[in-house]
Amino acid sequence: MKNTLPNISYNLSNPCNEKYRYIEINGEPIHWIEDPDKFYAIFGFTQDMRQAGMLPEEFIWGEYRNNRQFDFTACMQTQIIEYLRVHSHKFLQKYGSQCEKWLATLAQLRTSTNAACPACKMKPVCSN
Repeated sequence: MKNTLPNISYNLSNPCNEKYRYIEINGEPIHWIEDPDKFYAIFGFTQDMRQAGMLPEEFIWGEYRNNRQFDFTACMQTQIIEYLRVHSHKFLQKYGSQCEKWLATLAQLRTSTNAACPACKMKPVCSN
């Protein structure tokens, strides 16, 4: 059986509204993001950046999604899975047995160059 990666995404379009603060897997909301700042920190976004006037999504766009040289999608997915492993009991109950397979597949998808995403520069979680 082929190991298929899930479609993991997040919605923080309105962090002040509970309806728009979640992570979903294959279209199903799996986790409510209690602390948006803690969530954004997994990608390397800091309070110093916020104080300097940068928005979290602006940072993620520039560092992960709009990087023309490297595709850091696997890094983003890895960071979200690691976040869920720590912060979501529901995620662990439903997908805990598949986590290691997903992380191994994502590690293989990482580019073989020495490129490091902002989160890897902080801690080498996705540089395996």
